[in-house]
Amino acid sequence: MARQKPQYNSRQVLELAIEVDKQQGFIKSGFGYFDQENQIRVDDNKTCILNFVQGLDTAKDITISEQSKLEAEKITSEFHNELVTKKLMGTLNDFEQSVLNAIGNKNTDNFGVAVIASLPNSFRVLQKRQGLNDFFDDNRNTSEFVGKVGERLKFAVDVKDVKFIAKFNIHLVTCINGDGNIVKFFFNREPDIAGILEGKHVMLTGKVKTHDVSKFSNCKETVFNYVKIEQ
Repeated sequence: MARQKPQYNSRQVLELAIEVDKQQGFIKSGFGYFDQENQIRVDDNKTCILNFVQGLDTAKDITISEQSKLEAEKITSEFHNELVTKKLMGTLNDFEQSVLNAIGNKNTDNFGVAVIASLPNSFRVLQKRQGLNDFFDDNRNTSEFVGKVGERLKFAVDVKDVKFIAKFNIHLVTCINGDGNIVKFFFNREPDIAGILEGKHVMLTGKVKTHDVSKFSNCKETVFNYVKIEQ
């Protein structure tokens, strides 16, 4: 007789995932570590949740707030709507199907816990993407090319998005200048500049590399290289 897999309440797991994410951010499965400074073990989010629901002595002290319950409802609703639409369009991938299964069933197993543990972080990414889409919609008809190809310029921008491209170990930075023009550049001098630059008003110096109409946003975009950043 096959051994029955442990089952956990999916909504409770999501609420716990939100609380753990608030405590330590998102640490993906298998990437727990030992904090040398504080001499404590920091488990990945999935392990924290499993320790709690299994009643282990090593479990974090977690209290589910009313705010987290509301956030769980919002995350469930947003992902359900997004993923059902993708399923109807035939564009749902395997991981997204796992998410749909995990949030759509009353109970889930250990694998489902790992999937749900990632949802607060995935929800942040989803909101960021939706915000970026709104940004492109707002600037589609106003963005113009900046300078001339080969020209070196210095000007202020607001940084809207920093996307890490793992394949090339580089960041793609999307900005808008004071005239509403979209400016992009690649940056690889820091291991992680997302938290440093996103949302900041900075001064750029760089050379115009290309003028293009983006296939993704249909906006006029100016790409710079040899960029220096002054905050």
